[in-house]
Amino acid sequence: MKDNMASGQPTADSRQHAERRADLSSEICTPHGSDGPSTASASAVRCPLSAVGSPLPVVRLLPETVANQIAAGEVVERPASVVKELVENALDAGATRIEVSVEQGGAKLVQVDDNGCGMDHESARLSLQRQATSKIATVHDITHIATFGFRGEAIPSIASVSRFILTTRPRSQADATRLTVIGGKLEEDVPAGHPFGTSITVSDLFFNTPARKKFLRSANTELARIRQALAAVALAHPAVALRLIADGRDLLRLPQGDALEDRIRALLGQPTADALLPLDHTSGPFHIHGYLSKPGYVRGGTPEQFIFINRRPATAPQIQVALRQAWPLRDTKPLVILFIDLPPEEVDVNVHPTKREVRFRRGNLVGDAVAQAIARALAATFPAPGAAAFDHTLPAGTAPTQPPPTPQPPPQPTQALQPIPPASSPLAANPFPPFPLSPVAPLPTPQAPKPRQQHFDLPGPAPKAPGQGPAAPTAPWKWLRIADILQERYWLVVTDQGYLVVDAKAALERILYERILADTERAPATQPLLIPETLRLPLLDAERVTRFLPELQAAGFDLSPLDHETFLINTLPVAFAEFPPKEVVADIAANLDQGSGLKRANTWRREVVARAAARAAANTFRPNSKEAAEALMAQLAQCQLPYATPRGKPVMLLTSYRELERRFQQ
Repeated sequence: MKDNMASGQPTADSRQHAERRADLSSEICTPHGSDGPSTASASAVRCPLSAVGSPLPVVRLLPETVANQIAAGEVVERPASVVKELVENALDAGATRIEVSVEQGGAKLVQVDDNGCGMDHESARLSLQRQATSKIATVHDITHIATFGFRGEAIPSIASVSRFILTTRPRSQADATRLTVIGGKLEEDVPAGHPFGTSITVSDLFFNTPARKKFLRSANTELARIRQALAAVALAHPAVALRLIADGRDLLRLPQGDALEDRIRALLGQPTADALLPLDHTSGPFHIHGYLSKPGYVRGGTPEQFIFINRRPATAPQIQVALRQAWPLRDTKPLVILFIDLPPEEVDVNVHPTKREVRFRRGNLVGDAVAQAIARALAATFPAPGAAAFDHTLPAGTAPTQPPPTPQPPPQPTQALQPIPPASSPLAANPFPPFPLSPVAPLPTPQAPKPRQQHFDLPGPAPKAPGQGPAAPTAPWKWLRIADILQERYWLVVTDQGYLVVDAKAALERILYERILADTERAPATQPLLIPETLRLPLLDAERVTRFLPELQAAGFDLSPLDHETFLINTLPVAFAEFPPKEVVADIAANLDQGSGLKRANTWRREVVARAAARAAANTFRPNSKEAAEALMAQLAQCQLPYATPRGKPVMLLTSYRELERRFQQ
């Protein structure tokens, strides 16, 4: 291959590359938001970054006084950071179509093609030097940054740790410039045939720095990071066409001119798009817009938060504080796609070496504007009494326009509650023996339970065969009684030791976690769906499901991939028979991660699946009867570790009678 390059003979790869580049050549360099290709002559075409009076961007070395004031840092951390830097350069060059090709998660190959303005020969050579850029020239420019890159560090940093080929051609020239750099040393500078725009090929990343290469993760993990970086670019620039090719497969193909709503559906899925509220608020020079998830939206894992400051993926402490204060549910986080547009002089993007964090000149006002935007969106969507409390902009003392409705007494139950399925039920898949509730001390007969939305029947426990695993632990109480259910989530439980406050979702998470983990050691009981359901997942979630598909199938989840993002749900474990299949699988996909690297390879994957499945079921669980709560407490008592969830959060809080006496000074 090297000989072919040196001799100038085209290879099969170069011919395929030329065919893909033919599509890119149909576009001309026009600023974002233009109406289409210009009919002006090539000499009149101007790049969005061109210097005044120049048809092309002028790359120049920064003066030492300017370079010393830039917070430059190492921009090459992993293949995803290479993709991010090169794609941002393409956007700064006015590209309307960008194509990214990777092999082995980017460790073997990263290639970025664009139809931007390109560079002439002199600028291309200068771009290989440190602190050479066309985007700033003076100290004053640092405080008025309107581009994504400005330090002139990305290309030389990438070229110093890879085999690097830069091919670029402005529209005004017939020939392109091809520069080959190996390990930071320029090896070749030749003219070449190439459509207008720029193509950068990065091969064998970190080949000359093995100490850094060994810290790369698996190819799937690095590919997922690349997809996440491109997802942020796709949301920030819906007018730009994006394509991702991984190992010859099309993983992402977003057309040019999309609306933001179309990008959200393509990247995050239709259910997520349906659960978003629009944001649009202006406060002085600050324009806050985007989307926010509804308070009732529940999705496993840490909710994704895409925050863009002047279309740059970044954040600031004031924004995180505003999100926490304005969000009404303190124990959850919202999914946010937030755009903050403000004058460049109001924000300093030169405070973080990798530009991940910015600093505002008036940070408190920006935070207030974000909080007001969220409050207004919630108040407009949920105009029920009390919604005005979310709006931080209401003057003190302002009362809701309508008085709160008078609570009506609950209707009396018309039929007896259904009993818990016995151990012989086909749904009984619990490997733990039933908790003996007797002997039970005489207690006053409780009042009839208040009816709930619906009765929840948890699959009953099945007796454990002799010699099957360790003996179940003994319950720490002799008897228990469910005194009440608070806010349809917390149980007030009276025992001989004191009283407990139990988090029902956390209890179910612990029970199902141990049940599924035990099922993975043997053939789990499954239940086929009468009609298989089709589920389309977001890009990153689909990647996780594909990676963990063998473990999911071993746990009883029969999923058939239809394409890179769509799966057919055929079978679920019987433990999930009462839950919506699509919600369960979607939550599992969002919760799957790499787990702990300290565990054995044949163990941590099963635990990851079990933890994700348990959280998925807990997200759809609604306790609604004292009988169901008693049955769940019986199974919780048989768990190996009933006091905490697999994530380490408490399941129950105990207050002993001795503690009550001490507090009442008895």
